[in-house]
Amino acid sequence: METDRSVLVVTGMHRSGTSLTTSLLQSAGVYIGDRLMGEGTGNVKGHFEDLDFVDLHRDALRAIAINREGWTTKTHSIVSEKYLERARALIRSRSQYSIWGWKDPRTILFLDCWSKLIPEAKFIFVYRSPWEVVDSLFRRGDEIFKIDPQIAITTWISYNQTILEFCQQTEHPWILLAIEDVTQNSQLVIDLVNREFSLNLRSPQNLYDDSLLKKDSLNLKKVRLIQRHFPIASEIYLQLNATATLSKTPKRSTQQQLLPLPWFWQNWLDKPVTKMKTIRYWSKLKRSTTGKQRF
Repeated sequence: METDRSVLVVTGMHRSGTSLTTSLLQSAGVYIGDRLMGEGTGNVKGHFEDLDFVDLHRDALRAIAINREGWTTKTHSIVSEKYLERARALIRSRSQYSIWGWKDPRTILFLDCWSKLIPEAKFIFVYRSPWEVVDSLFRRGDEIFKIDPQIAITTWISYNQTILEFCQQTEHPWILLAIEDVTQNSQLVIDLVNREFSLNLRSPQNLYDDSLLKKDSLNLKKVRLIQRHFPIASEIYLQLNATATLSKTPKRSTQQQLLPLPWFWQNWLDKPVTKMKTIRYWSKLKRSTTGKQRF
């Protein structure tokens, strides 16, 4: 489907900073939809997800018996005509906007599909370290992690491996951002989008609230658990850092993130129930990988 509009597709693994990134784009002039997902656990300022796209992705996943929230290690390049027509209708409905886009982590599962439907699409990927994402997901407390805590890290691996492969193969313009890029300098991110995508977005509002991103809520044992039992996650994280568009932006290296973090300060602020639930999820992940009962 041909279009002369600028379409920005924002995606990344859940809990990686895509909501913040999309909020900046919206404040800079990108239309991201009118029917947006509201606030929820872990996203008190809103998800900035266009429910038309979210519902499409959920329905397409459910039709092939895949978890509707996207907890899977498979991508889905083959989509039935029923859902392709819904996608085309969504594109047509937004043709009046000169710069529009959407954000949904599940988009990762349909990158091939969207890249074919929108040849002029421009992609913005956001990533975050595996241990921070897993901890954030456990804090959110989805029921699925009680059943299978490993799905959090295996989905992180799959999503981010897909991002790297897409960036290597696609002819579409793309930007890969670490969450630190977005939190440290929002204006720099918008300047990058303008430069790489030949746009003229206005300066964004300063929407970042440091208290909402519990990036230092980990202790050393949690980081090492991921690195020891899921080494591919660490390898992919290093590849993401090397591939990131703003590769010169100072980021904590994997080794630096192994240093003891002031996680206990944030834990003082955690609600007791959330804190205990998170500990149980991490403990179950530990047992599932080592057979041991405690950290």
